[in-house]
Amino acid sequence: MKNLIILAVIASAFSCSSQSEKWVIAFKTDTEGNTISGSKKNLIDAIRAGNDIKVGWGFKGKAHSIEHVSNPIWLAVLDEQEVIAHLDPQVLSSIDWEELRPNYADSSLFTKEWRVVLSTKGDFDAVWIDRKENKVVERRPQQHPTTWFVRKADLKESIALFEE
Repeated sequence: MKNLIILAVIASAFSCSSQSEKWVIAFKTDTEGNTISGSKKNLIDAIRAGNDIKVGWGFKGKAHSIEHVSNPIWLAVLDEQEVIAHLDPQVLSSIDWEELRPNYADSSLFTKEWRVVLSTKGDFDAVWIDRKENKVVERRPQQHPTTWFVRKADLKESIALFEE
């Protein structure tokens, strides 16, 4: 019975903390990297405090639009001013734009891996790597409006991650 009560208290604590945590926009830029909302300082403080980060970007063409949100595999704060994020390598799917359905019908894509690094300046550098030949087959540097999300619970102390 004592173990059951302890388990109930622990479960209650976790459910309360997860309800109070929410994703908020820490920093948002336009295509040229100009600030739309938030601040780089907010984002850097959240990174240094160990908060979870997601990054989102999108594109709207004449016929279609697409929006992406990803958890970076690692982040770097450069000279205490800019943030870069590397995304997980991906094998890309095709999209049937008539039906708005993803698919892997083009099996030639299975050997190609997509990698991206982006920054708080709106930079978005994408490369496609042929995993079979182990070489870059395409590089496509771009600029995108970018949104940096932070999962905030209680904001922890923000400290530099280097020694002075």
